[in-house]
Amino acid sequence: MVFDSPDAAKGFYDEYARRIGFITRIVSSRRSERDGSIISRRLACNKEGFNLNSRKIGRVRIRNRESKREGCMAMLLVKREKVGKWIVTKFVKDHSHPLVIGTAGKERPTPDEKDKRIQELSSELNR
Repeated sequence: MVFDSPDAAKGFYDEYARRIGFITRIVSSRRSERDGSIISRRLACNKEGFNLNSRKIGRVRIRNRESKREGCMAMLLVKREKVGKWIVTKFVKDHSHPLVIGTAGKERPTPDEKDKRIQELSSELNR
């Protein structure tokens, strides 16, 4: 597949993910040493890899909440060609976890919509 920009590739992968039942994230971007522009981008399932970020107290690792990462390998890699188009160079569609089909087709609320709903619920509780 060919895209006009890395954002177009991300938009396509986000829509694909929404329909299939998972969430995406940008795992890495590579920049040109010459001009600093992005030359490749790797998009993956949000459960890709394992989370290594945790606090340590002595020798014990402490996490505030459980990690959502499960080592999923699903990903899309796009690279910029010399003509300026973005080409998919690698695509892995297999997930190592069950997909959340129940959310496919439903729009997730935006942060502003969430904030508004939280304010409404808070005002109801304070009455």
